[in-house]
Amino acid sequence: MSQRKVSLSASFLIAFCLALLPFVCEGGEKSRPMGQSIEKKDVSKPRLIVLPLQPKEGQTYDGIGLGVHFLLGNVVAPHTGLKEFWFGWRVKKIFLEKERLRAYCRGEGPRLDIAKLGKEQDVRYWLWGSVQQQGSKMQIALVLTDTKGEREEWTTELILDPADQLIGFRKGFLAWLDACGLPFPDPQVAKALWPEKTTLKGLDLLGRDLETYYLHSSWGDKGPLDPELFDSAVSAAPSSYLAHDLKGWVLYKNKHYKAAEESFRSAIKINSNGLGAISGLMWCGVYTNDVEKAYKWAMAKADIRGESREAARASVDRRMKKSLK
Repeated sequence: MSQRKVSLSASFLIAFCLALLPFVCEGGEKSRPMGQSIEKKDVSKPRLIVLPLQPKEGQTYDGIGLGVHFLLGNVVAPHTGLKEFWFGWRVKKIFLEKERLRAYCRGEGPRLDIAKLGKEQDVRYWLWGSVQQQGSKMQIALVLTDTKGEREEWTTELILDPADQLIGFRKGFLAWLDACGLPFPDPQVAKALWPEKTTLKGLDLLGRDLETYYLHSSWGDKGPLDPELFDSAVSAAPSSYLAHDLKGWVLYKNKHYKAAEESFRSAIKINSNGLGAISGLMWCGVYTNDVEKAYKWAMAKADIRGESREAARASVDRRMKKSLK
């Protein structure tokens, strides 16, 4: 009799455990083997950073390499397959001293260890290269380094001609990105081909101004930048989106938000999809405590990049609260 009770109890216990098994497995935690974790897939988009282009060996330094760097950064910005990322966000982490940045822009000093930087900065793609003037045009040599892929580098050479508003150069660049495995989504292509009306002199002045802006933003004192220094690029190319956008950021940094807004608005009259200027307008709204203006431009930016409007509004709310502290 006692043996039968034990047998029945054991049978009941086994049946009870089997009945519970599906519920344990659904929860996930208790069904996981001891000492192991469930691997979460990384669905975040990769980052691409555009480094300043250097003068080719034998080429006298001017600002054109930095000017083309700024152009390419703005071209890549609407690429919805990449996470929005700007060189200005990491200047001081890539070049620990301002002398290193200045030397790099002039083609001097040691070559960057991009593989190491890629891991440190969590940036997968690094775009770099050189510029060389050929009469009224520029020969641009580009290298795309993939710090995580099987193939490490792609190279190309393109001609930049101000006479066609830099359209031919950008079309060649987009075709090359496609060959590198980073195709521009079709709806975004037109957003990368705005009419950039400038000259080589305009790109030179733009690049020199941009270097001044980077140096001051990363290592400068608390004093303001002299906005008159940045009038030269706008005067040389009054219909240049890039020149008006950069001047807007200079004025923004000086906390002259109304004047900055005027420059940003001048920029988006030329390039209505200019993410840099639209971001500037959003930040002007944040720091003038104009929440509706900040919402407007944050959502415009989200629309251009195919991102969530709700997330854009929530981001503005966080920024407004932070700005008031």
